[in-house]
Amino acid sequence: MLQLSQDFIIKICGIQTVEAAEVAINEGATFLGVICVPNRKRTIEPNTAKKISDLVERRREQRQKESPQKDVEGPFLVGVFRNQQVEEVLAMKDEYKLDIVQLHGSENWKEYREKVRDCLIIKRFIFPKDCTEVEELSNVATMSETCIPLFDSEAGGTGEILDWEEIASWSRKSRAKFLLAGGLNPENVHKAVELPGVIGIDVSGGVETDGRKDNLKITKFIRNAKADLVR
Repeated sequence: MLQLSQDFIIKICGIQTVEAAEVAINEGATFLGVICVPNRKRTIEPNTAKKISDLVERRREQRQKESPQKDVEGPFLVGVFRNQQVEEVLAMKDEYKLDIVQLHGSENWKEYREKVRDCLIIKRFIFPKDCTEVEELSNVATMSETCIPLFDSEAGGTGEILDWEEIASWSRKSRAKFLLAGGLNPENVHKAVELPGVIGIDVSGGVETDGRKDNLKITKFIRNAKADLVR
């Protein structure tokens, strides 16, 4: 099973074209997310998902050949699901060759963990009501066996910004580790990467123009995030 590295995670979610996927990979995105929930505005077409999956696999193999001594740092393909049956998730995981399954509804991640054994799992949590559970899951070394916590708004993909000051205050005390989504964009990502406890960032609408992925915004988002990480 894929092991979570200690490197900072940059996830571009809601990708619907091979072109956007290629831009994200070229700029150094760690995770690429495709929406596997039916009938949503960002739902991925099956043929496109397979093409993106093939691209992700080729690029990862290429990087491994270029740096065989390094740990695998991506790219990895994430399928986003919301309150779907485990059997449906498993079928799409195999069809799209997903590396990671993201549960973005009210699912009990433990039920999926029992059956989705060869993937990482990202689970969406709500701040502040789910803080206790996120604290319990905050050992990065064991997230491959449990799940990677993600703080986002209840709906997700709406551009709603969470209360970063409250999150920072809580994470300083709890020392929790988590991914952060919700209202991120190229202009504010530098603040997000500096928040205590954040091990990665997740963006969708913040790199779109008129509801479609904007390659320039993807580029700017990733470059701005990386610029602050190396300071």
